[in-house]
Amino acid sequence: MATADLNSTISALKGGLTALPAAAAVENIESWHSQLKDAAPEVAATLSELKTALTSGSASGSSIGALLTKLGGQASGAGTSTGGDAGKQMSELGKMLTEAGKSLS
Repeated sequence: MATADLNSTISALKGGLTALPAAAAVENIESWHSQLKDAAPEVAATLSELKTALTSGSASGSSIGALLTKLGGQASGAGTSTGGDAGKQMSELGKMLTEAGKSLS
C-alpha cells in the first residue's frame, strides 16, 4: 500500500464527501482497485461496486452509504492486520469511510 495514496485519500475524505468531485473520486477508486485487485480481491470487488454506483447516476445515497460502510470495515480490518504506520492509516481511513457511509444511510 502506498503511503502517499493513503494520505491523499484521507485528506480528500477530511474535506468532506461533497467537496470531492465525482471524477476525482472515481480516479481514486480506480487507483486503489488496481493496487488491491490481487492482494485484497474482496476490497477490490467492493471498490468496483462503488465505482459502478457512482458512475451509474442512479444510485441512491443510502446504497452508496452502504458500500462506503462496507469498505470502511474492510479497510479497518486490513489496518489491524497490517500494523505499523500504514496499518494506523488504514484504520483511520476505515473509520472515515464508515462515518461517511453512515452519514449517507
